[in-house]
This record gives sequence, structure tokens and C-alpha cells, in this order.
Amino acid sequence: MKFPNQIMSRIHKISLCTAAAFASVPFAAAQDIQAERERWALHARSGEAQLAESVAQLGDLYAQSGDAKVRADLIALLVRQEKPEAALAVCAGCPIESYSADELENLAKAARDIKQYPQAAAFYRSLQLAAPQNQTGYLGSALVAVDSGDYAAAQQQIESYLRRFGNDKGIRNAQAYLKQRTQPLTERLAEQQRLFEADPANGDHALQLYRTAAQLQLFPQQERIMAQFPERFGEQDRLWLQAAKAVVLLRGARQTGDPAQIREAYESLGEVVGKSEAGSPLHTQALRDRVAAAVALGNEKQALRDYRMLEGQGRQPDYVQDGYAKALLMAGSPRQARKVLHGRMNRQMAVQGKLDPELVEMLAETDADLMEFSAAQEKIKHWNPKKYTPDFTHTVEVENPYYDTQYFWNTRLEAWNGNVKGAHKLMQDWLGEHPADPWAMVLDGELSQIDGHEDRALARFDAAREYLGEPGQKWIDGKAAAAHMSAGNWRAAARLSAGLGRDDVGHKGFWQLYDEERAARLEIGGMAMKATSPADGTEWAQTAKLYSPRSSSGHRAYIAQQHNDVPNHGRPLRAGRVGAGAEINLYPVVVHAEAGHGTQLNGKAYAVLGADWRVNDFVGFTARAASNSVNTPVKALWQEVYADEYTLGAEYTHSAATRAGMGAGVMKFDDGNTRQTVHAWLSHDIFQHNRWKLGSSLWADYSRNKDIPSAFYYNPENSKTVSGELALSYTLPLDNGIRFTQTAAGSAGRYRQAGHPAENTWQIKYGHDWRFGRRAALGYEFGRRRAMYDGSLEYQNFGGAKLSVKFY
Repeated sequence: MKFPNQIMSRIHKISLCTAAAFASVPFAAAQDIQAERERWALHARSGEAQLAESVAQLGDLYAQSGDAKVRADLIALLVRQEKPEAALAVCAGCPIESYSADELENLAKAARDIKQYPQAAAFYRSLQLAAPQNQTGYLGSALVAVDSGDYAAAQQQIESYLRRFGNDKGIRNAQAYLKQRTQPLTERLAEQQRLFEADPANGDHALQLYRTAAQLQLFPQQERIMAQFPERFGEQDRLWLQAAKAVVLLRGARQTGDPAQIREAYESLGEVVGKSEAGSPLHTQALRDRVAAAVALGNEKQALRDYRMLEGQGRQPDYVQDGYAKALLMAGSPRQARKVLHGRMNRQMAVQGKLDPELVEMLAETDADLMEFSAAQEKIKHWNPKKYTPDFTHTVEVENPYYDTQYFWNTRLEAWNGNVKGAHKLMQDWLGEHPADPWAMVLDGELSQIDGHEDRALARFDAAREYLGEPGQKWIDGKAAAAHMSAGNWRAAARLSAGLGRDDVGHKGFWQLYDEERAARLEIGGMAMKATSPADGTEWAQTAKLYSPRSSSGHRAYIAQQHNDVPNHGRPLRAGRVGAGAEINLYPVVVHAEAGHGTQLNGKAYAVLGADWRVNDFVGFTARAASNSVNTPVKALWQEVYADEYTLGAEYTHSAATRAGMGAGVMKFDDGNTRQTVHAWLSHDIFQHNRWKLGSSLWADYSRNKDIPSAFYYNPENSKTVSGELALSYTLPLDNGIRFTQTAAGSAGRYRQAGHPAENTWQIKYGHDWRFGRRAALGYEFGRRRAMYDGSLEYQNFGGAKLSVKFY
């Protein structure tokens, strides 16, 4: 029998063995973790691929073990891999006191690399406490304080370092860094220049001088240093220099309006974009600057492409967004531009309580393109409409530098909003105070052109030339050439345009108009009318003309086709014609000639000769003579009765809003009938406000015919018509150069035909007009009317469509 103490002794030995066995398990595991850690840390020294593999393996090992030493090595390798965000995210929730000195040093560097200066400062302060003998804690604190602009704290850290560690190279570099940030650039440049001249082989001094020269944009000095130390600079450095030179060139070229220099800057930036790596800081910066260069060059398509590449990198700086908004406006997308600019406006108002003058102008331009002229007038009030404004001391009144800009913009907006007369009054008042202001003369001329008075516009442009140098006179040449085109004087327009460069962005608007007006053009139109009471078939007509490009002298040729279909109570009658013609510009007279042959019921050739004579801004005359006239009724052609027609007309233009005209004609039929007609008309825009416009017109005519019993066509002894119309339209500008206008119109009249009682007539119609950029337009309308035909009332539904396409 064993004694209890012997039993207990054996149990105790067994327990110790068991405990030792279990204790050896975590010890072995810990040894395995550390061995694994050391193996991957050593593996990372073999190259970039091995470094990446080690980071991945240590990341997995840390996730499994949570070991502090593994964490320290992982952070160190991530910093070496230049992934500071990832290093800071390894243990973002760890308390700062849990980090080792090595970790604090690495994390502080990572935070400083991504400009998280408060976080970097906290790590360096903890490093000072954890390892007081480590110079990096004090040196890093000094550098981070300089980075964040706290120069007093930086000086305190430098003094602490000097007391603890003395004056060595590290702290001298920190002192130089502080001095560099606080010293004026010119003083710094002079000091660095002296150091470099004293030791011209010192590459470090050369680099410091290069960086300061770059800040001052001293490009020749940068190029000299690059040439002297080629081993210190790579292709990226040369591209950075090229980009900086292009930006400076662009800035100066925009101020002087030099198109050749703008293009040179644009192409230089394009070269940098092409040679730099996509997504790199250099590539991004060059793209941003090329947006501005493309806008200055008038190449809005390239600016939009560049901005869309930049969009993927997040929100862009304000100047890039401004360039994007300008490109959108140039591309005819004011709605998209407004979203961009209103965001800028809201941010500026929140930060500084006012808007930058350049932003005000873009906001006003956007509202004007959207035909929100009243809103634009509110925007320009941010410029301060007063003639004088307090200076920065608020004790002296000085001239408001934006007074004339605000005044001129307000004048334009008044004109665009339909108040051309009021805009003229504003400019006359201005010229009364500033009689030799050429810009005011030009604007007054533009107002005259808006009002349909090209001769007066040209006179104002010529008066302005006397006060401007050659660049200003060239600019006026573009204005005058556009006015000549509007008047029909193509020879004068060609003469003036010969001296205008197509690459000059200042003339881009003129060349767009010039190309548009000279372009080949296809015009197709059609209408249909169906009488519902009494019921009959559908009458329809269709015309098509294809114009050649206009010559520089204003001549052009065309081919024409026309067709009419009359239901004739179930026995349809069809007739048409096909021919060719020309417009011969002999300004102020334009001669029209056309000839061809009829089709179907129209079995004869036809010819037309006419002339339009522009006497002056106010008066114009027309004359036409036609053999086998296009106005011959189809029912007359069915009887093989043809007609020749002779017409005269006159038009008076009081303003763009008010016009009047009259005309007379004689049509001689083969059956002995002579139709005589006279008519008069008046059109007047009653009201226009922003997108809304109310127009009106009056019409009166009288016709007389001989009594021809055999005539199957409509041939009353005489008839009289008086009618008036009101038309309300609303225009909606969309993006991509699309503009939509809808119009509702109603008219009422009185018709009297010999032998029948007078009857009231009316018409209502609704239509859409679409403009697709500068090249295409489509319009269509439909309606209902009450008309009188050969003594009987008819109710008719009708519709029509027209398409115009330009080829250039």
C-alpha cells in the first residue's frame, strides 16, 4: 500500500508533464509565426515582384495571427512599396500607444506622404515619447509643422532637436526647408544661385535652384541646369517643363488674342498628353490645361473629350470646370453648362459671399443661350451696376471697373428680349457721354443689324475703325462681312473675309455663318388639305429644291420639282413640273431664272425670270414674269388652258418687329381670261419676353377675272379678303444645338365674292419647329379652317411639313 504522499507526488509529476505538453503548443505556434514572418521579410529584399508577394503573405498572416511583429513588418513593406494609404489602414482602429517605435516612424512617413499632416504629427509626437533617443521623432515633427504651415511650431521642434542632438546635417536640412517655405522666392533664388556658383558641380544645389526657378517660371535657367546635369533629369522632368512653358504661352496668347501662339500651346500640351502615362499626375495636369487651350482655340469637341477623361478621376479644379462649361456652351448645350456653373455659383456664394466676375459673365451667357434674358439681367447685377464704387479702404469712390461690362451686357439682353428700341436708347445715352468709344459704336451697329438695318450697321462699324488698331479693325471686318451677307452683298463679304484667318478663334462665329450661308441645301415641303363639309378627297402639294453651294460672288444654281394633286370629287387631277434655275447676284439686284417642263396634266415647258432689288435698309422691290406659271390651277391644265403671269411687289422694313408690303399681278390665260390681283400685308411682333413671343399680321387682297363660261377652274368675277392673325410661340433651347419652338395661331377674316353674300372665315393651327444644330431644320403644323370656295362655305382640315438640310 502506497502512502498518500507518494500518490500525490506521482500525480504532481503527471500534471507537470501534461501542463508542459499543452504549453509547448502555443510556443511552437509562436515560433512558426515568427519564422514565417522572418522568411517573408527576407524574401521581400529580392525584388519588386517578391516584395508584392511578401506583402500579400504577411497580410494573410497578420489576419490569422494578429501578431504585433507581423503588423510592424507589413507596415514597413507597404511603406517601401509606396502604398501609404494601405499602411495606415493595416490597423486603423489600433490605439496609437500600441505601436512600436518602428511602426510609428513608418506610419508617420505614410501620413506625411499623403498630406495627412495632423495624423503625421500625432505619430511623430508618440515616437518622441516611445523612443526619446530617436532623432526622427523630432526631425519629422519639425518637417510636418513646416508642411502644414505652422512655422512657429516648426521652429520650436528645431530648437528641441538642437538641444538634444546638436547641429547636424539632418537639422540643417530642416532649417533650410523652413527657410525655403518662409523666404520670398526671389531671395531664395538669389541665395541658391550663390551656393550653386560657389560649387557648380554640386547636383543637390543644382536641384534646389531648379525647383525654385520652376516656381518662378524661369525656363531658360531650368533648361541650362537640365543640360548641365542630364543624369539628374528624366523624360518626365522634360515633359513637366514643356507643359509649364505651354501654359505660360497660352496665358499670354489669350491676353493678346494671338491664334498662332494659342495653337502652339495647344499642340505642345497635346504632345505632353501623348507621351505621359495615363493617370499620372503629369498626364492629368496636361489634360486639364489642354481643356483650357482647346476652348481658347475654339475646339470644343477636344475640350469635351479631355474633360470626360478627367471626370473619372473625381471632381476637377474650378478652372477646368469653367473650361468644360465654356465648351458646352460652344457645343450648343446650355442646359448641361448651367448645371456645372450653378454648382460653382453655389460653392462660391457659400465660401466668399460673392461671385467672381468671370463666373458672372459665364452665368449670364448661359441664361442668354437658354433665352432666359430676365434671369441673365439679374445675374449681371453681381457686377455692381453703379458707376462708382468704394475702394478697399471704403473712404474713397473710384470708377467701377465692371460698369461698362455690365452696361453693355444689359443692352444686349434688352435687344435679345425684344426691346431693340430700348437697347438703342441705352447705347445712344452711352455714346452721348463717350462719343469716341469704338466698342459702343460696334454694339450700336450690331443692334441695327438685329433690327434689320444693315446699312446703318455698316456705317457704325466704319466709324469705329478710326479708333482701333489693326487687330481691332480685323475684328470689325468680320462684323461688317456678316452684315454684307445679311444684306445680300456677297462680293463685299468675300472681299472683307479674304483678310480673316480661319484659325483665329475671334473670327470663328463669322466663318461658321459664312460656311452655313454658302452651303449646298435641300429643301422639301408639302401640304395636305381635306374638306370635311362638304366631304371630298385630300388635296396635296409637294415641292423640292436642291441648291448648289453658293459662289463667293453669291451665285448659285438649283434643280426644282413640284407636284399638285386635286381630288376633283373622286376624279383626281395631277400635275407638276421639273426644272433648273439659278440665282445671279448683281447686288443690289438679284436675278432669278428658272426653266423646265411640266409633268402629267402640265404638258408644256415653263420659264420664270425675275429680280429682287434692295434699295436700302427700308425699301425693296420684286418683279417676276412667268410663262406657264406655277400658280396656274390644275383644273385649268386639265382643260389644256395655260397661263402667263406678271407680278410686282414692294416691301417696307420699319424694324425687325414691323414690316409691311404690297403687290399686284396679272395672269393671262389661254382661254382669254385675265386675272388681276392686288394685295397688301402688315406683320408686327406685339410682345416678346424671354421664350415667349406674340406676333400678329393683317392681310387684304382683291382679285378680278373675266367671265369665261367654259372655265372649269375657280374663276369668280371678283373677290375680296380681309383677315388678321395672332400667333403665340414658345421656344425651348435644348442641348447639342437643338432648339424646339411650338406655335399656336388663330385668324379671323371676311370674304366676299361677287354674286354671293359675304361670309366670316377663320383658321386655327398648331405647329412645331425643330432646329438641329446649324445643318438641319424640320417644321410641321396642322389645323382647321372655315373657308369659302365659289360661293359655298367649306370646313377643312389641313397639315403641312417642311425639311431643310445643309451640306457643308
